[in-house]
Amino acid sequence: MEKSSLKYFLAFFIFSVFVSILVLYKLFPIRYYNTVVREAQGIDPLLVMALIKVESGFREDAVSPAGAVGLMQLMPSTFSWLKERFKLEGDIHRVEDNITFGLLYLSYLLNLYNGDLEKALAAYYVGPSRVGEFEREAAAYVKKVMNYYRVYKILYFWLR
Repeated sequence: MEKSSLKYFLAFFIFSVFVSILVLYKLFPIRYYNTVVREAQGIDPLLVMALIKVESGFREDAVSPAGAVGLMQLMPSTFSWLKERFKLEGDIHRVEDNITFGLLYLSYLLNLYNGDLEKALAAYYVGPSRVGEFEREAAAYVKKVMNYYRVYKILYFWLR
């Protein structure tokens, strides 16, 4: 290969890598990161980024067909239960409250399952009393969250 051809090839290769990385950062954002860090309850904020990506795609106004609301896709009944159990006030539609209550719920599930992240995520998805009924769906969900979590840990390694 000629020297000038090699220079163009290397320049194109470096540009392609740079663009690919930018695309990954766009696909895996860290919106609301400061709120998540503040409310993390000992949970890795990058895991929460992966969870929000899977749950709502970072759409604040997301509402699932089942009725789950917001970034963390909380069911209104779960939100009410958390408010009562932990004596807190909040609005499920307010971003900060949705994140706070979602993290509180995930923390509760982690404690319930003795720190078993996969079981806690499965319960987050289908509810603690229904994990066995929806094992296949819950397993696919957990796998997706964990795969996204790996991507977040690679892309944002310096945030740890």
